[in-house]
Amino acid sequence: MNSVLYNPDKLMTDRPLFHNRRVCVVGCGAVGSYLIEQLAKMGASPDAVDFDVLTLENAAKHSSLIRTPEDAGRNKAVCVSERVKPFLDQGCTSHGIDSDLCLLGPEAFADYDVVFAALDNFAAKVLLNELIRQLPPERRPLLIMDGTYGEMAQSVMLDNTEFCLRCLMDESWLKDSAVRTSCTSAPIRQNDGLAPIVRTSARASSLAAHLSTEQYRGYVTGAPGAMNRRLTYTAYPGLELRVSHPLPKRNCPGCAIQPPAHLRWLRGSVLTVSLREAMQQISEQLGTTDFELSVHRLHYKEVLHSCFIVTEYCRACGKPIRVLKHAGRTFPHHLLCLECNLHGKQPYLTSDLPRTLLYAFTPSCEDAIQDMTLFDLGYPLGAHIEVIERQGAFDLLDRDKIKTTFFALDEDHCQMRQIQKLSC
Repeated sequence: MNSVLYNPDKLMTDRPLFHNRRVCVVGCGAVGSYLIEQLAKMGASPDAVDFDVLTLENAAKHSSLIRTPEDAGRNKAVCVSERVKPFLDQGCTSHGIDSDLCLLGPEAFADYDVVFAALDNFAAKVLLNELIRQLPPERRPLLIMDGTYGEMAQSVMLDNTEFCLRCLMDESWLKDSAVRTSCTSAPIRQNDGLAPIVRTSARASSLAAHLSTEQYRGYVTGAPGAMNRRLTYTAYPGLELRVSHPLPKRNCPGCAIQPPAHLRWLRGSVLTVSLREAMQQISEQLGTTDFELSVHRLHYKEVLHSCFIVTEYCRACGKPIRVLKHAGRTFPHHLLCLECNLHGKQPYLTSDLPRTLLYAFTPSCEDAIQDMTLFDLGYPLGAHIEVIERQGAFDLLDRDKIKTTFFALDEDHCQMRQIQKLSC
């Protein structure tokens, strides 16, 4: 039985142009839910990523595909991807992933033609820009970022040749980069020390999605002058649709990010390959066991997490505990012993008690660590793993001796069509 609800013969003739295009929408809230709906109805295969759940308080701003109140409490990406399936053309797919962006690496996005950034905070946008910039140009998807401010809707399409996503942000905004907002400009406007809510509507959200999908259509159909442009819609009383050409930002930290000069491949996925198995493959390729894998460096919300915590102390009673987690995935309850967790105690100790931190993994790591998967060690799905051969170097002054090689897992990109949830 055909599950499609409509007659495709009544739709646009250019629809088949979108059938072999894979797109990913990161952020499936007010704007993102409309985006996925429109992309599916264009004939694309939209995947979706979001860690959050649908709430009744935002129901009036989401696409009408979301069923209220039935879908309240469901993951946004999984729910919206499921709801658009009746509108997909034959052979097209839509897959939702319940995941924080921090759990994804560059190679997770390498299979997509376009990535849509419908994110509600600037820290996430900076991180997404970093991930896309780490891919080589021939495997780097286009980026389309959209958003709203009041009743203004905006969308920018870029191919990372003239400017990057971070060029579109004022560096001063990033001081409060983790503040959640649907705005395309500064996240907070202070008024006598207060931060009022910036109100917006479903009309603005749907218009932002319309602008983004129109830019996407311009790219697919080869419309001249569509690339590296910003579209801005302003509502009444100053009704206007404006097209502008953003300029690169001087000394932009985002533009300085470059992909590895050479990338080698390991078999498998970070989700299943253990550290021991990865080191065996690396040893075979490098012809030596004298190397170390740098712990994944996660720079998020203006904080750099670059260590793996082996042992700590209970922040409630001071008892030594085993943590075995990446610093970027360690939360307060991980720093409590089992007894203090059971009694609902809160961490408060901050004294410098002994702890064990790793900044690199070597073949001499304890068995418990070697048996952990790369993902559990803190490497995101699609990670670029830095491997260092010191070759007799004692410190950074011997830099000429140090050799650095980057590796990635060849099955990571496939997981974006298979997994439904990634969690710390």
